[in-house]
Amino acid sequence: MFYFAFDGAEHFYGDREPAPGVRVSFVPDKLAVARERRTGRPVQLQLVHADGMMVNEIAMDVAMWPSSLWRVTDLERMGPWPQSRWVRCRAFTVVEQVPAWLAAGPHGDAVEWVMNRARALTAAQAEALAAQSDEAEEALNRTLWARWLRENTTCSPVGWALTALQEVVTESARRVGPHLFGPDEDDEVEIEVLDDPAWLRAWTAAYAAALALGAPGFLTPEENAQLAHRWTTVFGTPDLPDR
Repeated sequence: MFYFAFDGAEHFYGDREPAPGVRVSFVPDKLAVARERRTGRPVQLQLVHADGMMVNEIAMDVAMWPSSLWRVTDLERMGPWPQSRWVRCRAFTVVEQVPAWLAAGPHGDAVEWVMNRARALTAAQAEALAAQSDEAEEALNRTLWARWLRENTTCSPVGWALTALQEVVTESARRVGPHLFGPDEDDEVEIEVLDDPAWLRAWTAAYAAALALGAPGFLTPEENAQLAHRWTTVFGTPDLPDR
């Protein structure tokens, strides 16, 4: 089973957008235009195996929070990829759309619930999250990660969702105002990063909730409830199917 993650037309280098039954083909000119836009100079594209459209064998390997996720088949591969769980394709056929939250695993709908609330996070909610005690979070996070890493070496228990979650919290903070940001002292390039203490605590609350709700098998139910406590105190619990 293979998956293609669609993230909007700007990052799509195919001839037809995904839909059930559609044969999607790679358009090198679209990739060349995108590279020219990023670099600001003309690009003479010489296709290699690392080009083409990326397709993942496992949904959790998708390195983004996709706007839509598609199951695909009949892959025309760019080249051999021994011992890898992804390939670059010249073409594939779309079978069906599947929930985008599968990129965060079998409990990704709970992670999506956290993501949606983080995307609309307000100053008052950030302050409320910051005011809650996080006494047990650090130890529980360490325990969860240690158990995950016993059998896994890449990504996270919820795929790449933690990176996307940090991005949406930052976007919410930017809507509130620039006073929540400051220079990154560890980077030689001058960039502004989120440095407001309350909003940073709100981010760690979202992080903890995503792990507790999205990867519940690594802790006991009581520990998961404790890990997600700050988030669920402010937002309640998700009304999702039991598994």
